[in-house]
Amino acid sequence: MSLSIYQRYLDNIPKQYKFLKLLRPPIYVIELSNKQLIGVCYYKDGSSKRHQVNADFSNRRMVIADFSQAVQAMTDLLLKFPKHAFALNGFAVVNVTEELIDGLTSIEVKVITEAFFVGSAKAKRKTVHTAVSYQGKIVPLEKFG
Repeated sequence: MSLSIYQRYLDNIPKQYKFLKLLRPPIYVIELSNKQLIGVCYYKDGSSKRHQVNADFSNRRMVIADFSQAVQAMTDLLLKFPKHAFALNGFAVVNVTEELIDGLTSIEVKVITEAFFVGSAKAKRKTVHTAVSYQGKIVPLEKFG
């Protein structure tokens, strides 16, 4: 089951990362909801690891209300996963599962992307591409250009 999930995410990675896709790097899928991060890292052999972090980074109106606490939660979550051999870069999808009245705004997409970028840098887990999705559907970046 995990191998088909891994392949599905790998197939959705942009074409400019064609060479890196051949190396079949790990793929992080992080579910972001009210005061909770759940992360699953899928590996090329079909295995996966799952961890959860609870933190006070959101409120009733915003998925990320406190940027520094969100970054710390991302860092804590990513540190639970083992470091990859040869400093291999990975890909990430941050999925907002919390139902929001008007969906995600452009500033929320940018804040989520930046929080993941800073958190992964602090955890020393390199990712070359991060996508943000809302309830499982990728939010196109050109929408927020």
